[in-house]
Amino acid sequence: MKKSFFILCILLYCLNSYNEASAFWIWTPKSKKFINPKYAPKDTPEEQFKWAMRFFDEKEYKRAAEEFTRLVAYFKDSDLAPEAQYYAGRAYEEANKSYPAFNAYQKAIEVYPFTKRIDEIIERQYNLGNTLYRKYGGILMGKEIMTDLERAIEIFRTVRKNAPFGEYGDQAQFMIGQCYKKSEQYDGAKGAFQELIDEYPRSHLADKAEYEVAQCTYLASLKPDYDQELTDDAIKEFKKIAKNKEDSHASKEAEDALFLLEDKKAESLFNVAKFYEKQKRYKSARIYYEEVLKEYSRSSFAKLARERLKDIAKLTEEEG
Repeated sequence: MKKSFFILCILLYCLNSYNEASAFWIWTPKSKKFINPKYAPKDTPEEQFKWAMRFFDEKEYKRAAEEFTRLVAYFKDSDLAPEAQYYAGRAYEEANKSYPAFNAYQKAIEVYPFTKRIDEIIERQYNLGNTLYRKYGGILMGKEIMTDLERAIEIFRTVRKNAPFGEYGDQAQFMIGQCYKKSEQYDGAKGAFQELIDEYPRSHLADKAEYEVAQCTYLASLKPDYDQELTDDAIKEFKKIAKNKEDSHASKEAEDALFLLEDKKAESLFNVAKFYEKQKRYKSARIYYEEVLKEYSRSSFAKLARERLKDIAKLTEEEG
């Protein structure tokens, strides 16, 4: 008896819940579907656009984005659809949702390539990439937070793809390099900057990109697992920039970097010489100390190398 009563209660509850839920859905002959009025579009694209714009003007951006997206979904061939798709991006952007905004803008370009907003959309995408680039927080609790930079790179690549020779083509390529540099992926950064030099040789950013190639080579050489060849490559790149007297600022920075790199190279040679000296292999040690003096005379190790050569000369005389 108790069991039957319990089952009856469950059935009554389910029936009541169904009636409450079904009250929110109505059958529409036009679409031949059940639609929840809360999520149903207005009867015409014009009404839907005004409805969505109302939320946009009232700064209810999340709801505005939903309503503009709804217009595109139900009236995709309407003259207002491209504008609605654009405003969906605007709403996300105003809500500080950079990546959803980028995707909404990109859909506008892909679905409505002849939209009158094309130039503005590309500019907004570029600015969204910059927003994510600046937002990058580096390392949190020992882990790198790469999402913002990865998305920024995706956005800048898309800007280049959308208009490779437009106003933002070379700028987007430069920012790809900056993103890689900021995340300390120096090989990727060098490749991106070199691509700008190759693809946009007349760009006002080409000289800056040349400097960045050298700078990234230098920064890579500072890593604990650096290869001495990186130092040599960086010296070579900075020497080219130092010769360019047209850009005095870049030339001065290149000279400063060269001094540090040459000092680093001199230190490496000096340490090799010291190793041979400790092994009493004075002839080999002399070769490396002399190279420090000859190739890196302005380094902080030149004076030390000169002193070690004098001591080695005394030692070899006493042994002779």
